[in-house]
Amino acid sequence: MKKIIGIIMILAGISLIAFSGFAKYKVYKNQKDMINAFENTIKDVDKEKTYTDDSEIKSKDLDNIKGAIGIITIPKINLKAAICEGIESENLKYAVGHFPGTPLPGEMGNFCIAGHRSYTYGEFFNRLDELQVDDEIIVKTNINEYKYKVYEKKVVEPSEISVLDNTKEPIITLVTCTPIRIATHRLIIKGKLE
Repeated sequence: MKKIIGIIMILAGISLIAFSGFAKYKVYKNQKDMINAFENTIKDVDKEKTYTDDSEIKSKDLDNIKGAIGIITIPKINLKAAICEGIESENLKYAVGHFPGTPLPGEMGNFCIAGHRSYTYGEFFNRLDELQVDDEIIVKTNINEYKYKVYEKKVVEPSEISVLDNTKEPIITLVTCTPIRIATHRLIIKGKLE
């Protein structure tokens, strides 16, 4: 009987490790596909610069990017991740998400992004707490690249949604749960467009 229980425990451990490895691979593959599709779309837009303004580029090409509206890069924490539209749980498994109804990168107002801090799915913002004032956040869209400089870092209650309020100047707000695994609060990083 002890032998059977031992074998069951070993198989359960192997299954858990295999699931975790598969989940990480799936996130990596989806991220890579989204970034490649987005970058290929940007190359196509650059080749066909026949648009009269940025809004025509946005409306024509956003549907061809497999859900990515941009790519966020944070050099200090070695992050490069696709940004999808929406903050639904399924989106945040494979990318960081743009809060619907908030401005897009470079526009006047508060461009807000959410991301998970997890060890299985969507661990894009795991190291976000390492950011400090003056660190750089870069967002690349199909029309431009925008550089933001961190000016504020704080922890708030989950109910404090005022961090998403619109502003008169172009800023970025990154939102994630904190502390990791406990997630009782929200870590907020704010940056101003340079």
